[in-house]
Amino acid sequence: MNPLRAASFTTTAQSKLQRVADWPRLPSSITLDRVIGVDVDSRGFVYVAHRGDQPLLCLYPDGRLCREVGADVQQKSIAYDLRGPVPIPMATRYWLHGLHIDLWDNVWITDVSRHLVMKFDPEGKLLLTLGVDGKTGCDQKHFSQPTQVCVVPSGEFFVTDGYGNSRIVKFSAKGEYLMEWGVRGTAPGEFHTPHWITLGSDGLLYMTDRENDRIQVFDQMGRVQAVWPGLHSVDGLYAAPDGLIYGSSGVDNAVLRLDRTGRLLEVWTDREGFGYPHAIAVDKAGAIYIANSGDLWEIDPKTAKLPRRAYLLIPRKGAEGSAVTKLVIKPGA
Repeated sequence: MNPLRAASFTTTAQSKLQRVADWPRLPSSITLDRVIGVDVDSRGFVYVAHRGDQPLLCLYPDGRLCREVGADVQQKSIAYDLRGPVPIPMATRYWLHGLHIDLWDNVWITDVSRHLVMKFDPEGKLLLTLGVDGKTGCDQKHFSQPTQVCVVPSGEFFVTDGYGNSRIVKFSAKGEYLMEWGVRGTAPGEFHTPHWITLGSDGLLYMTDRENDRIQVFDQMGRVQAVWPGLHSVDGLYAAPDGLIYGSSGVDNAVLRLDRTGRLLEVWTDREGFGYPHAIAVDKAGAIYIANSGDLWEIDPKTAKLPRRAYLLIPRKGAEGSAVTKLVIKPGA
């Protein structure tokens, strides 16, 4: 992870969140390991992506398991850490990353090891695959560790591509390449780790430019509409039904609520029991779902006293801290 420029998030108010007890209610045969995606469909079914066995799950609204999605096409593989001058191989596991449910309840995922985007129908049938399995690139047919998908009402969709590249790619509803924008950099419209993208009720695209510590806002032709600086390493982003924007900063164990001008309304930190909140979703009733990867970070002792501190991932074994949680805002809060 690159040196971080913005200040860490701290709690701005007394806790307003209340965890829903006994949710989810998964069978003992399923162990969530590095939960990295969560979203909700029009029926209230909750989809969860993680990196253990049975990596893509559909849950009933009450948290019971409904079914696994895409078991016949999910594959374990080796991903590469691209943060240094030389790619470093990491563990062999499922490497799902972005999860998005569109207006028609189709399920979209990205796989950062296989460099793929996949679309499933509401029953779990694979409808579309983009990218070349296991092959990286930066052209109309290849991705390099794509991070997230966002589908708009026309059926067109956008892919943040992501870890290996620094671009947003736009496709037609049929999956035909239309256009792209972005290069590595710090100017408006440039990126360093375009990580998550969501569609606001205003028709604009909101994207976490994570390593640049900001959110950028675009129209659907890629024109910059706004830049919101000073937002520390935001991972997840979700344009909620209430018109507000919710985000998550895994390094700070923080969940954020912003208005559509970028004004930070509230910050909730780890007192709510987060464990690297990697992704976030909000349902029609206002319940908040957090994908906790369980990863923990600590300040690099070599940079502890520098203005731009770097963080190190703490090694771990197993699935400690991995969870998907459902929270509600306390009545009257």
